[in-house]
Amino acid sequence: MNPRIAVAGDRPQPLGSAIDTIAQSGEPTCLLWLIDLSAETSARRVRAELKSRYADMLAHAASLTALRHLIILCLHDESIAERKVHAAGAAFATRLHAELERARGRYVDVAVIDISACRDTRRLLDRVEEAADQPAGPAGSVALTWREIRDRTIHAAAAAAEY
Repeated sequence: MNPRIAVAGDRPQPLGSAIDTIAQSGEPTCLLWLIDLSAETSARRVRAELKSRYADMLAHAASLTALRHLIILCLHDESIAERKVHAAGAAFATRLHAELERARGRYVDVAVIDISACRDTRRLLDRVEEAADQPAGPAGSVALTWREIRDRTIHAAAAAAEY
């Protein structure tokens, strides 16, 4: 496969600059969207912020005809419990996945990944590129954390989370 990655969303530094380096020209097969939730002070605000971005994200993803993967990277404040962000991410991924499939009539993987604990940007970008190089289907809709993908691919972590 010849994955092409488009990048959208927030650009908190220094992560934003690193993420921009994997953007490629051509019709994207993978959309990487970064959401900076670090200013949100509660799990309720995190959910509200995700919901507020839904329409823009869906419209952008729906405009990419070759899209097979939507990978959403989230950063949040450490005062918010990881499990609450995970639950909000799982609901968000499921909703986006269902809507994209219904609108397109074909499979699109949606992964929401909490990268707040990530200190290895190069490995993170490797994981995104590995996922972009796979056919749609293995991940479905999934919410993961950095710890789950640090030592394995997004698709392997999605499979492990499923069972």
